Amino acid sequence: MMRLRIDFQKTSPIRFIGHLDLFRIWERTFRRAGIPLAYTQGFKHHPRINIASALPLGFTSSHEIMDFWLDQILPIKNVLEALQTALPSGLIVNQISPIELSAPSLQSILIGSEYQVTFLEKIPNLETIVEELQNRATIEIERRGKRIDIKPYLFSISLLPFDENNNQQLFLYLSSSQDQNARPDEVIQAIDYDPLDALFHRLQLVFENGTKTSQ
Repeated sequence: MMRLRIDFQKTSPIRFIGHLDLFRIWERTFRRAGIPLAYTQGFKHHPRINIASALPLGFTSSHEIMDFWLDQILPIKNVLEALQTALPSGLIVNQISPIELSAPSLQSILIGSEYQVTFLEKIPNLETIVEELQNRATIEIERRGKRIDIKPYLFSISLLPFDENNNQQLFLYLSSSQDQNARPDEVIQAIDYDPLDALFHRLQLVFENGTKTSQ
């Protein structure tokens, strides 16, 4: 058996593909590429594919991370070349690397996520709004019918340069651990801006040892 880690991009053509459908797309891609995935044991067999963190619907990303297991050892170059011929529009492979079979699961070592938020409508005094948000004692949002304070999960927020269309942009670094996490659209709601009027792009994931996916 062989365990590989793939760093990939999810781009605009599939930004509205959900997390479960993304699994199915990858499974079909492996099948088209002729790559022999390993399967789970038990009554229902599933391909052994493990994505580090679900990307919310409508988001794009530069560096998503996924582990997958093969039932035989193959040269990584061959796996990459086979995948390149089978990838659908919207998926781009950055790199593939080998991982120890005994390595911990991606979700168990994930600390945070870095995002770029692009506003499609101008926000007057955005710098002041960001400063006020940083100085708040709490940032309460509603999640599944409960009030939750996400201020402890907001590690960093700052202004980014305007994009090529002169749209304002923010950088957010948020906790993404299994029990303590926040989403960028929740932060944007906290400044009374409609998330539907913004574009969300995950720049990279950050893991326990400080490793970032873009490194």
